[in-house]
Amino acid sequence: MKVGLFVGGIQPVDGGGYVYVAEILHALGKAGGGGDHEFVLCHHSGGAGIARQFGSLPAIDLDAERPSVLSTKETLFAPFPGAFERLFDRVFRTRAATQWDARVYARHGIQFLVRLVPWNAMSLELPFATVLWDLQHRNNPWFPEVSGGEWDGREANFASLRRAAAIYTGTLQGKREIEHYYQVPGDRIHVLPIPTPRYAFEHAGTPKDSGFTQRLGLPKEFLFYPAQFWPHKNHAVVLEACKLVRESSGWDLGVVFAGSEKGNAEYVKGYAERLGLAGCTRFLGFVETADLVQLYKNAYALTFATFCGPDNVPPLEAFALGCPVVASSVPGAEEQLGDAALLFPPDDERALAARILELRDPATRARLIEAGRRRANLGSWDDCAKGIVASLDRFARTRRAWA
Repeated sequence: MKVGLFVGGIQPVDGGGYVYVAEILHALGKAGGGGDHEFVLCHHSGGAGIARQFGSLPAIDLDAERPSVLSTKETLFAPFPGAFERLFDRVFRTRAATQWDARVYARHGIQFLVRLVPWNAMSLELPFATVLWDLQHRNNPWFPEVSGGEWDGREANFASLRRAAAIYTGTLQGKREIEHYYQVPGDRIHVLPIPTPRYAFEHAGTPKDSGFTQRLGLPKEFLFYPAQFWPHKNHAVVLEACKLVRESSGWDLGVVFAGSEKGNAEYVKGYAERLGLAGCTRFLGFVETADLVQLYKNAYALTFATFCGPDNVPPLEAFALGCPVVASSVPGAEEQLGDAALLFPPDDERALAARILELRDPATRARLIEAGRRRANLGSWDDCAKGIVASLDRFARTRRAWA
């Protein structure tokens, strides 16, 4: 089949989602990776960077082939701001754009689409498969980033799951949620565990830079949390736990946050100030790979405090780079992390503080680091790619039935 690999407008600042897409494209793009299938990268203008990164794959810029009214609404609707513009964007522009995309796919001979990002609206005129990282608008609908109009948009988007020829999710927990919320037959849902990003293995042998923390003005000992500043990432509980640890032990422990701003960073900064932790808390924003590696290697621990799961990438990176992991016990966390992380309820700062203090025991710390290295080596991106290609092979026998 001629298969479109849809990546939308994904960019590095999208964090773990970008890592997933880049790794899958790398694995699928290897010689013979597609078997009997021809892959074409399909992207919006924001995804031009990843298209250039994988220049060996032929690419379609969907925005470039749309009528201008569907690519930009600013000129036509500048006199009508507010509710009218939002209504147009949700009802007309999105629907018309997906219908137009179907024409573009047909013009390029695309027979099947693999949606590597789950958050873009999908045309129903073409058979497709999709990855699905989470259903947090269902599990945690009270968070502002998945409530209101966003909830409605996600629900309209994910309603198309019932028509997917294949759905790829990382855990059995994810599969159960898809079956429960959308009544998708289980044989269409493929559990492909998310592997450790390759860069973490490539830098596993990089020596710890003992002068790194001083050059960046970081606390001498710190908890590290790389996460975009969404409310569901739960930065506040890390600050609360840090304060408890400092008060109970007299330990001069700090916190380092890294991640793109998504509307909640100023609130978290204010929270640190109210707790008296402004002097020992650092906000680094988006960081490049070399600095990310040193942050993991210099951190006392990764404290991954999200309310949402089940698939999360930073604990896997930490495992490979020898950083102990304390992670929230969201459904699916134990399945993904095994015995390589200390788990805590994400709403319980006292439990997190206790877990942090457990790591002061050298034997516990050594055990977790070793278990993490073993866990990091389970599975590979090639395995994921083979799972996707196998599902394409099966559907190709159906797709040959029409032009």
